[in-house]
Formats: sequence, structure tokens, C-alpha cells
Amino acid sequence: MNGLTFEQGGQWPWLLLLPVFAALVWSMLRRARTAALRYGAASGDRLPTPLGRTIRLSLLALFGAVCWLDPRYGEETVPVERRGLDLVFCLDTSRSMLAADMEPSRLARAKQDISSVLAELQRGDRAGLVVFAGEARVWIPLTHDLESFGQLLDEVDTTVVPKGGTDIAAALRRAKDLALPDAAATTAVVLLTDGEDLEGSELQAAGELAAAGLVVHAIGYGNRYGGKITVETDGKQQFLRDGKGQEVVSRLDEEGLRKVCEVAHGEFVRADAMALPLRELYRKRLLPMQKRAFEAGEDKVRLPRYQWVLLPMLLLLLHDLWTAGGRRR
Repeated sequence: MNGLTFEQGGQWPWLLLLPVFAALVWSMLRRARTAALRYGAASGDRLPTPLGRTIRLSLLALFGAVCWLDPRYGEETVPVERRGLDLVFCLDTSRSMLAADMEPSRLARAKQDISSVLAELQRGDRAGLVVFAGEARVWIPLTHDLESFGQLLDEVDTTVVPKGGTDIAAALRRAKDLALPDAAATTAVVLLTDGEDLEGSELQAAGELAAAGLVVHAIGYGNRYGGKITVETDGKQQFLRDGKGQEVVSRLDEEGLRKVCEVAHGEFVRADAMALPLRELYRKRLLPMQKRAFEAGEDKVRLPRYQWVLLPMLLLLLHDLWTAGGRRR
């Protein structure tokens, strides 16, 4: 695409103020001219008419506005080196994530948080997704295609991992398998769960990731008081019950998740502490991380052409200064 475009084209409505600017300038110059003829001493200088100077000043404003809109024309191929992070999200899809102590549910909130971070990722970053319940599976391998990542994320629910339970250790080990062996310093694992680990080996798995140089952060969903789990049975919504017929109440295991993060040198954040906890974690801990150079290539950039407007603008400005009132004035 080699046609003329404007980088700041969305600001064009400001151009509608140019007629207002011209009217104000003409009114001011006309009143000054009238006052000079009525009360001022006669001058031998040849002064411009209010209309003529208004046209020149309006053209100067127009040229300045066009420069501000940043015109681009033509393309140029430039060498680039892409750098970025590898982020592996481990998303808990067990039925405890259906608890409604967070609106609309823990799982829905976790998916919203991941989506909010996708918009923050830079061009060189890659994202992968591990889903887990009683076992773990790679749902999305590490990819630069964040648009497809978002579409596949929308499909995640509590049925993507059929085996019941919550095995955080399995999720962490799957995340470790996704990481490149020589890229631990530029890879981060983010665990999104309520922390109800029924297997009990998460600390050992966190130690394995720490030994490999990987950092594990965690976002905890739920609260200490817990929430009932809503499930659909025969087309009806009802609370999940255990083998004794008692309604199951799921609580956030904050202490357990904090221990995982301590072992793997990461940070734990409660999801109910802020509106978008994962985005805050990304900006605070992930964005400053070392970036990995993964690709060298070429990219096409649009060439700035503001010079085409700036030169006549400067010439017109010099002409206006020269003829505004004469050298003696």
C-alpha cells in the first residue's frame, strides 16, 4: 500500500475549527486596521489588507495541522530484530472454578484477566495455555498469533479436561515442558486457580520449575469464606453436592498458593484485590523481564512526508513576517 495516509488521521475533526480561526483573525485585523486609520499617524509602509493576511495566517494554520496529522507516502524496508517474552498461562478448569463468589464465576473472571493481558503483549511476545483439572493438557502451544489465542481461550470451559480433581503439579510440569530449555530467563509461568489442590505435590513441582530457572506467579480466585458451585443437571441450575448430599463450598487456598510462589520466586495476587490483577502483575513483574531475541528479519514502514508541507509553511511564514508591517515597524 503506497497511497497517501495520515498516522493521526483520527484527529481530522480539529480541522473544522479552521473557519472559526479565520473568522477571529479577520475580525481582529479589521478592527486594528480601522483603529489605525482613524486614530493613528499616517504611515508610508504598504500594509497588507485584513483579508489578505487572514488568508495567509489561515494557510499557515492549515499547513501546521497537516504536519500534525503526520502524512505518510510510500514504503521502506528496514531490518528489524524482534524481542519478547514467553508467557505460559496455567488455567484451572475444575468445577470449583464455577463458584460464584466472583462474578460471573471464577473461571469466567480468569478468562477475562487473560484476555486483558493479550491486549498488553508486545509484538515479540508469545503466549501459551495449559488447562488442568485432575490432569493437565496443553490447550494452546506458545504462539505469536494472539488473535487465534483469544478465540481458543473463549472455548475453554470445565469440560475441556474430563478428569475431575485439581492437579496443580501436573499443570506446572506441563508448563515446564512448553518452555525452551535455553530461554528460562525470558519465560514466566502464571497460575490462575482457586488453589484447592487435591494432589498435594504442587510444592515439589514448583521446586522443579525454580531449579530450571522458571518463575511462577499465581492469581488466586475466590475468597476465604468460599462459594457454592453451580452446575447444570437435566437443564436445571443447582448447587453441587458431595457424596453425603451436602452442598460443596469451595474456598481460596491463599496460603498454599503463596508457598508455591515463594518456592518458584514469584508473586501471589488475590483476584479480588483489584479490577484486573493479571494486567497489574504483567506491568509490574513481567514487562520489566529480560526479552529474548527470537527473530531477525525485515519490516516495511510507511515513510513520513511532513517535509512536503513544512517547507511551504516556512516560506509562507517568512513572507508574512516580511510584509506584516514593514522593516521599520
